[in-house]
Amino acid sequence: MNKKLRWLIGGVAVAAVLVGMAPWTFSGSAMRSELAAQVRETTGLIAEANGRATLALLPRPRIKIEDVTIHDREGKLLIKSAALRGNLRVLPAFAGRMELSSLSLADAEIDVDLDGKPMIDEGAIARAIEARSETREAAAADKARLASLAIHNGTARLTRGGALVSKLDKIDATLDWRSLNRPAGLRATFTWSNEQVDLTAWLGQPAQVLRGEASPVSLRLESASLTLNADGIATGGAAPSYAGKFLAEAPSLRNVLNRNNIYLPLPGALGALSLSADARATLRSIQLSDLQFKLDDGAYEGAVIMSAYQGRPALMGTLATKSLQIEPLLAQIPSLRDNGGRWSGAPLPRPDLARADVDLRISANRAQLGRTEFRDVGFSVLVAGGKAEVSIAEAKAFGGLIKARLGAQASASGVGYIVHANAGFAKVDSATMLGELFRSQTFSGEATGDFSFTGEGATISQVLNSLRGTANVDLANGDIAGIDLENALRRLEKQPLSVASTIRNGRTSFRTAQLNLDVATGVATVRKFEAKGAGVEVTASGAASIARRQLDIAIQARQTGRDDDPAAPKLSMDLRGNWDEPNLVIDAQSLIRRSQAAAPLLRSPAQQTMPDAPGR
Repeated sequence: MNKKLRWLIGGVAVAAVLVGMAPWTFSGSAMRSELAAQVRETTGLIAEANGRATLALLPRPRIKIEDVTIHDREGKLLIKSAALRGNLRVLPAFAGRMELSSLSLADAEIDVDLDGKPMIDEGAIARAIEARSETREAAAADKARLASLAIHNGTARLTRGGALVSKLDKIDATLDWRSLNRPAGLRATFTWSNEQVDLTAWLGQPAQVLRGEASPVSLRLESASLTLNADGIATGGAAPSYAGKFLAEAPSLRNVLNRNNIYLPLPGALGALSLSADARATLRSIQLSDLQFKLDDGAYEGAVIMSAYQGRPALMGTLATKSLQIEPLLAQIPSLRDNGGRWSGAPLPRPDLARADVDLRISANRAQLGRTEFRDVGFSVLVAGGKAEVSIAEAKAFGGLIKARLGAQASASGVGYIVHANAGFAKVDSATMLGELFRSQTFSGEATGDFSFTGEGATISQVLNSLRGTANVDLANGDIAGIDLENALRRLEKQPLSVASTIRNGRTSFRTAQLNLDVATGVATVRKFEAKGAGVEVTASGAASIARRQLDIAIQARQTGRDDDPAAPKLSMDLRGNWDEPNLVIDAQSLIRRSQAAAPLLRSPAQQTMPDAPGR
């Protein structure tokens, strides 16, 4: 083909295009009408343009229309753009039709009411939704050609019930969906809560999803606070859903929850998270099975369900772990004591227990709390109806079995909490338990018992000042450290004055011991204390102020093994003062009375000067 012929054909083609486009090429109103018709034919939405319209033919046919608004009839979807630019398909132009192959919206402002249904029953998309699969109508509808859509420097506001749910800024996005029967791909970047987010999504059979059927889908979201990957099957219809693989990573789970306005009253730092699971998701819930995740320093597996229940989030799950560190879970609980050693007056944390429901059951092969190790632990975290409870159903510790429960709910005044605590233990090594939990080894022996306490207040100090309840402990084959009553009672007959210097050395052994306490207004009263050994029997009475950490206990010791001889040596003493370092006060008068050398000191002056008997 020579050069002149090529120029001739090119000129004819341009002329043909100009002739075909003649009805609207230089008419702004015609171009705006054509745009409105194509939007309505494709999506069923209404397009309005009030600004200037221009057309350029080279290097390819394209249009620009300013001040464009696209919306549905109900106002649930509203898109405003300063300028719409579009590339035209060449062949339809010969027939005098303006058909967009792609369009872009500049400085778009998008408002979406999540309670609405923006698509109306018109246009190619609506026809595809209505057509039954594998019918001529569906095949015809799916051939409808669409235009790829790009948004530059856009803003999106999502509302529900008139309230702003979320806002996306600096949106740059491209939706590549050329026809209904072809895959759709989305690439987008935007700023959300001052953080840039990159989003990539792909849908294999969009028309099937529109008709309520299934299609392969993949999604990837990346930001500084969260990375998500999903690869599975999406199903459309009135109740759209997803089923497939789900991966997530986050430097801080608590930060992710806060950024998404999801409130869950869970203890612990909730820091670095990495998880993989099989997911089933709907608009109101997500269920993760075959779940494996790492959170903070722990690794877990199991299943969880997170849903919206009565307008608030709800979390349910069953998890298992080989090793659990309990101490980080208690990080938000203030220290029990202040710097001066007194019970803390710092305000207790105030989680809103009515904003979310939690039901987590966790089993651990091993759990560590400070120096204490628990084995085969089963515990739960429950939050419902404004009440919270953490309980250990059973655990092996201190050589025996323990169970415990700690619960809290807001007090009627709304200022503080009502706190409930109870526990039971069986056949535990009391020396180990006291040493690890209270750094004390006053008693040893196999212990079985229980306690139940209730207190109310806004601080630890207030709760303990109001404490009430009971405690019961039975000990077998142990001893009392720091006091040797058997030796003291033996010395009482021959060397009574030496008892005070020797009683504090050694231990007092017993076969059985029983302690029963009643607690009211922060004071524990000894209802019964009795310890029986081979050579001694000990009883006690009195009270201990839990709130003031003070003891006032009277102790009676009696030597046994003498056929209940009423003259058997007996010793009285008091345990007083701060319970961290109490003072043992022995009845000195009873020691002096038993001393032959000191007995004259106890006589009255008249007795000491009494004259000799007659006849001397």
